Amino acid sequence: MSSKENIYIGHILLIIILYLLQGFIQGFTSSIQLYLASYKASWQQQATFSWVFYPFSLKILWAPILDSIYYYRFGRYLTWLIPIQITIGIILITMSFYLESLLINLEILPLTFIFIIIYFLIASQDIVVDGWSVVLFSSSNPQWASTGQTIGQVIGYFLASTVLITFESSNFTNTYIREPLSLPKRSSGLFTLQQFTFFGGIGFFIISIIISVIFFFKKPSYKTINVNVQKKIYKKLDLFETYSSILKLFQKQCMRKFTLILLTFEVGFAATNYMTTLSLSEYGITRDTIALVNIPPVVLYIIIPLYMSRIRRPLKWFAYGYIPRLISALILAIYIHFIPDIIHTSYFYPILIILFCMNQAALYIMVVARVGFCARISEPEIAGTYMTLLATISNLGQSILSTLVLYIANWLPKTHAYSIEVGGCIIFGLIWIRLFWYTLRDLDNLPVEEWYLKPPTDVNITVFYDTKDTVKYN
Repeated sequence: MSSKENIYIGHILLIIILYLLQGFIQGFTSSIQLYLASYKASWQQQATFSWVFYPFSLKILWAPILDSIYYYRFGRYLTWLIPIQITIGIILITMSFYLESLLINLEILPLTFIFIIIYFLIASQDIVVDGWSVVLFSSSNPQWASTGQTIGQVIGYFLASTVLITFESSNFTNTYIREPLSLPKRSSGLFTLQQFTFFGGIGFFIISIIISVIFFFKKPSYKTINVNVQKKIYKKLDLFETYSSILKLFQKQCMRKFTLILLTFEVGFAATNYMTTLSLSEYGITRDTIALVNIPPVVLYIIIPLYMSRIRRPLKWFAYGYIPRLISALILAIYIHFIPDIIHTSYFYPILIILFCMNQAALYIMVVARVGFCARISEPEIAGTYMTLLATISNLGQSILSTLVLYIANWLPKTHAYSIEVGGCIIFGLIWIRLFWYTLRDLDNLPVEEWYLKPPTDVNITVFYDTKDTVKYN
């Protein structure tokens, strides 16, 4: 294997690990929602906790700061990445000692405040990693930015949701681990929530230290690279220029159309996304059982991004995934509606798992396609800001819809709230895809230069990094 291939694989692994940390926080937060449900939190309390997701919807406000202010010795990305991750580690370690008390007592406001801080920090980390991934893969295959993001987030989400909830459960551990091994039963699982949170914080520390050692002390080398990529790495944009670039992007008609799509496309799936697991909990299905049901779809989360790593028309895939996702949401809602009559049958869980796999397959086709398209059109010179802008718009639409459906659930009959909201969302989804089908096709066919503020002019030259970290062009 050549050194170039080794570097390429190293970049992929780096991005996967960094997105894994994001997925860990996202999965951990979803687990907290299940813990709250098991302690009988109301729909209104769940809606209040959903405000923790809003930093991802507002991160564009500070993205230009992270993109334009940095220390040259560390670079645009490491300047912010390491302090952010270490701070998250400190918060997780500190929070581990009183998290269970907050959950048991349903102290929603302090719990929400702590997680808003964590989400603000991980949203900032997302800005940095999005920008870095665009630069790393812009001259090879931009779709790998999406693939790395999806795989990393899935693994992290799996660890902090399924693994946490399953092995923290005393019932699961006693039944499937201790009893087969003839070990005495205990009132706790393999670990407690406190221990998991504590060691999660330690994990943030360890990964940050390893990245610091690798990148801060690497030896200088000769490389032939794309001169534009090098300029984008070392050219320090003025803060005002970075903020103004956001306004300039919205002067483009294609950007305005894509913004409307990102803000509204989740309307068809809002209730399915944010009420399904909570509804299962309402029917008495334990959180560790819900975690087990979510294990089989994890295989799809890995296979789909790898399969789609070479696609060239991502919005085409995005559109083709929309109708199947609506259909799977409808079938899943009907099945959940009849849970009281079929929960004790032998086929209940196998069919539920199949329906989860169908829904999640369509979901991840759309996710990989959307993120891949965003990575393709993001101008590397403002990569962090550009990717953050697109992600912020999408997250804002999702956050508003998630809060809205949870609050509306309070006004509907408790036993039918989920079914009613899923049905209403599907109707809106059918209207949405009818309105935007041809717009998606037209945007997908635009040349990538149409999305840039400045057209690129690529030249390959040899760049030498001397021991004083200067850059010489020969």
